[in-house]
Amino acid sequence: MKLSVAAALVAAGLVLAQAPSAIPKVAFTDTTLDNGLRVIISEDHYAPVYAIAVAYKVGSRDERKGRTGFAHLFEHMMFKGSENVGVGELDFLIDTNGGTSNGATNTDRTSYYETMPKNQVDLGLFLEADRMHALALTEENLENQRQAVKEERRQSVDNQAYGATSEKIEELIYDNFASPITSPAW
Repeated sequence: MKLSVAAALVAAGLVLAQAPSAIPKVAFTDTTLDNGLRVIISEDHYAPVYAIAVAYKVGSRDERKGRTGFAHLFEHMMFKGSENVGVGELDFLIDTNGGTSNGATNTDRTSYYETMPKNQVDLGLFLEADRMHALALTEENLENQRQAVKEERRQSVDNQAYGATSEKIEELIYDNFASPITSPAW
């Protein structure tokens, strides 16, 4: 009986190939450039995609009480254009080339990432380098994103039951008051 079931499965093409016994280790390099930029490269040729993650060592911990929300504001500003990429073009270029991107700010860092098909690695590196080098700071973009950050605060903290709980806990357990979603004091 067992043999006939196995033969039927093989005949139907339902027997899966045996999985590899171990997942190979992924090698990486860790280099610090002359300008202080740390570059970690980890290659994994399993899927035809790449990911870039850029993390800046700046977050709400670097802010002063009463003057907060700047790290989050500048996270937003990094999506609003640069010397070579106009407002809305960064997301458009990534989306139309089959990728996704986002950013986040917490107490310790502000980070950005994109994942795209491997044939678009030059585009991803260009976009990150351009916004790092030549961010477009305009009054219009600044005011627009200032309002967006304030609205995020209202939605995620001020208008939520127990929304400020994590801020209160962090005030009690850390020496620094800063919270990842602290609102600007404008």
